[in-house]
Amino acid sequence: MIGNQYPWLKPAIKNNTIEKFPSCLLVEGETGLGKSKLAHYFSKKLLCLDQDQPCGHCNSCSYFEAGSHPDYCFLSVDDSSSSLLASTKSKNDSLVSKKIEGIRALNQFMSLTNSVSTRRVGVIYEAHTMNINAQNALLKTLEELPDNKFILLISNKRRIFLPTIYSRAHLLTIQNPSAAEIDQWLSNQGFIEHSSLHFAPDSTPLVIEELINKNLIMNYQELTCALDSYCIGKIDTFDLIKFFKELNLSLDEKIDAIILFLKNCLGITTDFYKANPMITSVNSISLDSRSISELIEEMIQFKVDLNKVPSLNEQIGLTHFIFKIQAIFR
Repeated sequence: MIGNQYPWLKPAIKNNTIEKFPSCLLVEGETGLGKSKLAHYFSKKLLCLDQDQPCGHCNSCSYFEAGSHPDYCFLSVDDSSSSLLASTKSKNDSLVSKKIEGIRALNQFMSLTNSVSTRRVGVIYEAHTMNINAQNALLKTLEELPDNKFILLISNKRRIFLPTIYSRAHLLTIQNPSAAEIDQWLSNQGFIEHSSLHFAPDSTPLVIEELINKNLIMNYQELTCALDSYCIGKIDTFDLIKFFKELNLSLDEKIDAIILFLKNCLGITTDFYKANPMITSVNSISLDSRSISELIEEMIQFKVDLNKVPSLNEQIGLTHFIFKIQAIFR
């Protein structure tokens, strides 16, 4: 049962029964909260010929598990279900959530008559990647969706869609569990040596699980400790630059690490996050929240420029931001 695997999803499951299921459900929340798994569960439940729960043995469930259900389709940022190819002449690589061709194919699929199930379901993963044209293309279908047709939108960003999308959808926001709940969940998964305190304050359970399984925990901890040591004057600029230079990470990933550290500092300073034992630099000084926010924005813009001009000098860019950090913390 998905609610036992991911306890924080239990309220969503309880409050969205078959009898009360909305024709369009918009699920928002951070990456790593199991939203896609929830959409998979809801889709199977809606299509199942048993009215109470996915039975796992009816024809509908068998088709669904085999990935060939004729009444189900999905779009993601880089993929789509084979069922969409049959209802459109578009090329396979254009049938994705961020392109209008993908949304049009889903619209066409939803207009067809049901085959196996009494219902038809379409899921758009990474729905936040839809551009304005794609959102507008979806609107007409949402306006005319019959009672036995359902569309699920899964988004990693909040309040990203047109107001008219929100007006036609039931919004389901998945919140990150508390630190205590995450610690209990980690323990239940067998990760008894790990705690939420070892990760960024806003880390979600499945992101933490992925970091553990990929042995990437030390990356975050070493980066956090190095930046914190610099902010309190334990290491100098030369040492920090040398540390970053020796990391087996891309410049983009290094910039992300600094942004994450600054966001954590900002969150702790504004009492949005609880204190973290790895970040002590915020304890002894009064930080200027606006200066941190402006530096984060500047670094995000640097990332945008980096994608346009990959040849930007790494050392110059990092040195520039490191000196700005020094000015804020010392």
